[in-house]
Amino acid sequence: MANKLFIDDFERRDFFTPLQNSLIRILENGGPITRRELVKVLKTPRTTIYDNLLKLQKKKVIEKFSRNSGRRGRPLVFWKLTN
Repeated sequence: MANKLFIDDFERRDFFTPLQNSLIRILENGGPITRRELVKVLKTPRTTIYDNLLKLQKKKVIEKFSRNSGRRGRPLVFWKLTN
């Protein structure tokens, strides 16, 4: 897969929390995904998900981008693994 993370599973357990490992695994398998979808899959509060997404973003493991659907309102924000 193109977005494969170059940290093996042993090292990942040492550096990231269990929730962060789950977020990385979902992004590896599911590709770009919104925070709302992550909340549904992990059954975790949205603020907890968001805080951990920001921590992973600071470590340059993931990045966010937005897509405008052509409709009014805020664009959807997606999260993906960095290349």
